[in-house]
Amino acid sequence: MKSSLVGALPLIAQMLGRKRGLRVVIEGQRAFTDFQTITIPALPPDDVLAGVYAHGFIDHESGHLRYTDPAILKPAGLLGLLLNLLEDIRIEQALGRAYPGSRQNLAALMTALEAQQSVVPAADAPPVQQLVMGLLALLRWRVLGQSALQSAAALLEARLMALLSEPLWRTVWTLAFAVRTAESTAEVLALAQAMVQALTDALAAPQHALPPGLGHEAPVSGPDAMPATDAGAGSDTTPSGNAESGPDAMPTVDASASPTADRISPDRAVLQALLETTENVSAADIGARVAALLEAKAAQTDGLGVTVAGVDPPRPPRPNPALCRAARVATRALSRRLATLLEAHTHGSTARSRRGRRLDHAHLDRLTVGDSRLFQQHVRGETVDTAVGLLLDRSGSMQTDLALASQAVLALALALDGIAGVRCQALAFPGQGDTVIPLKDWAERAQAVAGRFALSAHGGTPLAPALWRLAFEMIQRPAARRLVIVITDGEPDHCASVLDILTRCRASGIAVLGIGVGLTLEAVQRVFGPAHAIAIQQVEALAPRLFGLLEQHLFGARA
Repeated sequence: MKSSLVGALPLIAQMLGRKRGLRVVIEGQRAFTDFQTITIPALPPDDVLAGVYAHGFIDHESGHLRYTDPAILKPAGLLGLLLNLLEDIRIEQALGRAYPGSRQNLAALMTALEAQQSVVPAADAPPVQQLVMGLLALLRWRVLGQSALQSAAALLEARLMALLSEPLWRTVWTLAFAVRTAESTAEVLALAQAMVQALTDALAAPQHALPPGLGHEAPVSGPDAMPATDAGAGSDTTPSGNAESGPDAMPTVDASASPTADRISPDRAVLQALLETTENVSAADIGARVAALLEAKAAQTDGLGVTVAGVDPPRPPRPNPALCRAARVATRALSRRLATLLEAHTHGSTARSRRGRRLDHAHLDRLTVGDSRLFQQHVRGETVDTAVGLLLDRSGSMQTDLALASQAVLALALALDGIAGVRCQALAFPGQGDTVIPLKDWAERAQAVAGRFALSAHGGTPLAPALWRLAFEMIQRPAARRLVIVITDGEPDHCASVLDILTRCRASGIAVLGIGVGLTLEAVQRVFGPAHAIAIQQVEALAPRLFGLLEQHLFGARA
């Protein structure tokens, strides 16, 4: 369902970051990471391709945050290009072992990127592009199993055979393929240095002669050995169909496929160009490439992109007895009525049955009229299992009514704390920017943290980002019912975005109620709907106005 929270990009991205143990921020127009936080821009919530980009970006960057050593800086030139390329392969392979779901995300990303722009450079592109993109395609197919690059890998392998000569290509590829066993950024750097050294040695060697290690020595045995080269299509030494296949196999070099297969030394101009390159092969930088695509998607949203509010650090918990006393007085009636309602729903009742162990002596005379229901049977009461999220608007326009609104939220939290089976979280917005301020966590008691409810008015009314944050927290609660109560005093910023998230919440089984403080009922109903809004001018009015709505959503139909 398009209007549901289920599958909505902002929440899936937040969940993915939480599963990876990392902080993901969704805001602004840029995608980047600072080795502490992954930031993606505000994106349309239902754009499937943007979702593929975002999930792949989060997994790719989380691999770097987890496994890349930031102390090892990228060198210049070819060495830096090879280091980046090999490190991408290493960290994605490591992340796939720790989080198998990342393999699907990254494979889907490469499929989307290949459809958007192939990794195969033009035939006349500089040698460095051929080498880097060829290694990228081959490693992503052979090591990571990203099948979208299989055909590109085959094409570019043939090009590299022709470009470097068979012996040199065998050495370069053997070193590159060894990344599958590398365990650190330092080991990857050593492999990249060895690859550059192999090219340097080839350039220094006399023309038509092979540098040490590049000759036709006896093949190395063992799991890391390169397979034997197919000397020709009609060779009797390599039985047809015996070559190992699949993404984990070392590619078989077909010397007959290249017009320069009989050349044993590479073109010196090619080697010179590779070793002296200053080119930045941007297509090989997967993180930067996906970041640019995400930013392009964000630029197309026309202000409809979704920002999920971050969470400020909670203030130290401290009680406030005076504030609690005032709030309890204001909601004493509400607490009593809710307790009575809870008793009625959970205590159960007694019914008469035709079978049982306990006779109902008061109804034995019913036998005279043919009523055989003479046994008492206990009917179990309903279990209360509800998550309630309270969201307090502390925008600058709340200056006059904030004390009333804060007292109302604290009063609600205190009342809900007394109901078994109800868990409550309270947040205020805005915090520092488009963030929320934690007032009460699910496991905390309102009385113990009442001091946090003494707030000052500040900023605008970014209700949509705050609702997205609270929705993210709510859908992760294992509750039969979910209820959000927003306490506000006016029109939110970007009303269309608020209406969208309200629709999504309700379609996903999260009821959302609006309490207008100092507003007319009509003003609150315009945002939250006629059946989901009340207005109060004083905290004493909270209990009678809110009781009916709470009865329906705390004890009514399940989500």
